[in-house]
This record gives sequence, C-alpha cells and structure tokens, in this order.
Amino acid sequence: MSTAFQKFLARVEVKDHDDGNLGKNANFDTKPLEPARRTYGPWQFVTLWVITGSFNIGGWTTGSSLIALGLNVWQAMLTVIIGNCIVGVLCVLSGHPGAKWHIGFPIIQRCSWGIRGSVFIIIQRVFLACIWFSTQVYWGGQCVRVFLTALWPSFARVDTPLANGTMTTADLTSFIIFTILYLPLTWIRPEKYNIPFLISCSVVIPTIFVSLIWFTATAKGAGTLIHDVSGLTGITQARGSQLGWMMTLGICTNISSISVHIFVQSDYTRFARKPKDQILAQLVMVPLGTIVVSLIGIICTSCAAEIFPEQQGTLLWAPYDLFTALQQHYNNSSRSRAAVAFASLSFLVAQFGMVVANNGLSAGMDLSALFPRFFTIRRGMWLMSCLAFIVQPWQLLNGASKFLTVLGGYGVFLGPMTGVMFADYFFLRGRKIKLTDLYKPDNQSIYWYWKGVNWRPFIAWIMGVWVTVPGFAQFVRYGTSKSLPGWSNLYNISYPLGMTLTILIYLGLNKFFPVAGVGVVDDYDYFGTFGPAESPSLSGEEVVTVQIEEDSMKGSKLDKEA
Repeated sequence: MSTAFQKFLARVEVKDHDDGNLGKNANFDTKPLEPARRTYGPWQFVTLWVITGSFNIGGWTTGSSLIALGLNVWQAMLTVIIGNCIVGVLCVLSGHPGAKWHIGFPIIQRCSWGIRGSVFIIIQRVFLACIWFSTQVYWGGQCVRVFLTALWPSFARVDTPLANGTMTTADLTSFIIFTILYLPLTWIRPEKYNIPFLISCSVVIPTIFVSLIWFTATAKGAGTLIHDVSGLTGITQARGSQLGWMMTLGICTNISSISVHIFVQSDYTRFARKPKDQILAQLVMVPLGTIVVSLIGIICTSCAAEIFPEQQGTLLWAPYDLFTALQQHYNNSSRSRAAVAFASLSFLVAQFGMVVANNGLSAGMDLSALFPRFFTIRRGMWLMSCLAFIVQPWQLLNGASKFLTVLGGYGVFLGPMTGVMFADYFFLRGRKIKLTDLYKPDNQSIYWYWKGVNWRPFIAWIMGVWVTVPGFAQFVRYGTSKSLPGWSNLYNISYPLGMTLTILIYLGLNKFFPVAGVGVVDDYDYFGTFGPAESPSLSGEEVVTVQIEEDSMKGSKLDKEA
C-alpha cells in the first residue's frame, strides 16, 4: 500500500515543482515571472478591469443594492463615486509589489507574515475565494437559465423547488451547465488572457448600453425610482445623523465588496511589462467603469418598475431577473426572446471572466503557493469548481440585504490584512524585497523570523479586527446594529479603520522589536526576472558590470554552470 501510494503521489505531482534554484517551495505558476511571460500593457489592464471590475452582474447590482441602506439614488451614486475612487488608489498600491517584483499575492505575504506564517492569510483568502467563486458561478448559471428559457420557453416550467425554496431544478441544471462551459477555459494560461478579455468587452459593453437605451426609451425617462425610493422599495429614507452613517457605510461597502480583488492585485500586476503599466488603467477604469455600470443598473431597474407593472412590489436588481421579466411581459414573442437570448449570452460571457480570470486565478495561485508539489493554477480552479456545489451560493443570495451582509463582512478582516501588507512593503521595507529568500523554507531566509512565523502582523491584525467585530456580529444577526450604536458606527467604517489601526500598530511593533534584513535585496537577478535596465536589485553601475561579465563569459563552461 505504501508503494502504491507513493506511485500515486509521483503521478499527480506537478512536474516542475522541484525547479532548480527554487527548491520545492514553488512551481512554474508561483515563481517570479521572466519577461517573456509578462504580456500585460496598459490596455490589457483596462480590459481586465472592464470584465472583472465593473461590466458584469456584480457591477450592475452595486448601486441598486445600496438603496437597501435607506439611501436615495443620488446618495447611493455619491457613495459609489467616492468609494471607487478610493478603490482605484488602493488597487495601484496593492499591485505595486507585483508590478515591480513580478511575484503573486501569496508569495508577497511571506515578507510580512513569514514563510510559514503566510499560510494563515492564504487559507483565509482561499475561504473567501470559495464564497466569491461559487457566487459568480451561480450568477453565470442564472444567465444560462435565462438563455435556455429564451430559446425554449418551456424550460421555465422546470421549476421544482430545491434547497428550502432558494432554487429550482432549472437553477441547478443551469448551474451545472455553466460549470461545464467554463471548465475548458481553465486551460488558458493567465498570460494569454488578452484575447478572451477583448472578446468579452466587445460583447458585454454594447449590451449594457443598448439595455440602457431601450429601457429609458420605453419608459420615456429614468423611471420613478430616481425620484421616489421609499414608494417602490418600502425602505425608509435615512435622515439626519443616520443618513451620514449610512452614506459612510455605503462608501465602505463599495470598498469592502471588492476588497478581495484589491488585496490580491499582485496576482495580475505581476504580468505587467513595466511597473507603470498598471497605474493609469486602474486609477481611471476602476472608478469610471463601476460608476457607469451601477448607474445604468439603477436606471434600468427603475424603468422596469414602470414597464412591467405585473412585477409590482418586486424590484429587479439582477440583470437576469430583468431580462426574464422582459420576456414574460411580451408573452414570449420572437423579438423579446431574441433580445433576451443575446443579452443573457453577453452577461454569460462576462461571467466566464469573473469565474476563471478573477476568482479562479487567485484561488489557484493560493493553492499553488500552499501545495506547490500538487497544485497549479489550473488544478486550483478545478478544486474551486467542486467546492462551488458545497458552498451553495443560492443560500447566500436570496435578498439584497443578505448580499450586502456578505459583502460588508469582507472589510472587517481584509482591511487589517491589507494594512499589514502596506505597512510592511511601503513603510518598513521601502519597496525592497529579497526574492531568493522568499523561496527558502528554512532559517537561511530573512523572512523566516521565529520558526517561520512573524508574530508582529498577527498582533497588529487582531487589534485592527476586534474593534469592528461586535458591530459586524449584530449586523449579520439582525441586519442592523441599532442596539449597539457605538459599535455600529465603528463597523460602518470597518475597512479604513481596521487598515489604519493595523498600519500604526505594525509599525510601532517593528519600532520596538525590529526585524533583520529590512531593505536587503539580491545582488544578482537569479531568476532571470528583469532585463538589465529594469532590475530593481542592482544599481546602474552594478548592472553594467554584471552585463560585461556575462558577455565575456558567454559560451564558457563557467557561464553554463552559473
């Protein structure tokens, strides 16, 4: 049995996990990227954010979901604008280490948390990936359901309730079909996502703007929701100090809802041809895309309340529900079915990007870092596909308030985690990393600390989290924290508060308990990651010297051994 098990392990292990100077602590997917694999320029980052950041189902529902907080349309949009401008800046900061050093998120965490301590963060990230991955697959399945119903209206009668009425047999069937459809896309390597992103953009962008034109033209305006929120939603308008705190919560919810994407930006920016290629695209496209799409989502939802009176009492936040109502309203006419089929297909294509390129890539990177011998990015995606059925996202998404609860909870934990990364990389180390030591799983690494764990970020993270947990617990249980108003206010600003506290405490701990190796970099580009002119590891004089030495040694035995 022992021999058979060893043969099985040898058969399933990643063939390049024992890669020379990387040792057994990395594989092809987690090692520093050489120039040939860095294929993302400014326009590639634009298309990345179009698909993974805004022009999708999540972006469409962002603004409309905020109305559940008691905000009117313009107040909700103001929180979207402010929140996503902040998100753009945070994404650039979070993506800087990946763009400069061309390593992914889980490898960067070894700098601050330690070679072994980083496992704590990566496991939490995998847990969050399970939630988001399964959610995006569910939304993709809903697009499949709408598409099939447009082709065959009788598919709507496949409606046996399942999971306590939170889904039907049609939902489950569509969930499975969507899973089968995106699995072949997992074979595409991340550096070759350029063309799929471009195809997705060319399909989903026209659909969103055509939807806006049709709904506003049919309703002869922007609909009554723009002028009267409470009349349609039954939600009491927030006023006075409560309005101020709800707008603050709205801003933080915009940040928290994409906090996972913010935290792992280096998984994408490591593909940048030049470090600056990520900056303008993220500063402009992150806020602009979300502002535009969320406003369109609100307007279309508002118009639908007038166009489809049979839906009275139900606001159609999600685009797949909106298109379903359109087909039903026009009694399955051929024109309505054609329009709904194309629209749902467009959002389905966008969901491929959200599932594979967004959540799948990050989860695959995390699992590759945890188990480089057995996991690659592709295998990580396959595991997430299996776990999506266990998570049961249909239980999480049966209402806007619950949706906000799930999203809002992310910031409580991820804000302090992001604070640790910023404090360590920008303030403590001055943006300098010793790449070789990130792949040494022993005390020879400057990132080994105490038995592979740096205790400082753990203390800082706990101090950044605990102040917002009581308010969060009340919000999850009751949908409000009015019984604990002080803790509620702290929860409303959980992301910036937790991040700021963690930064200050982490820097303070390092002031009184300094670590060794701060500001140290490699004296040579051991992984072939940088060109001579861009190497951040060497000064300009050293680069010239090394290049002359390399040229003089070309073809020699010593050069081959090196």
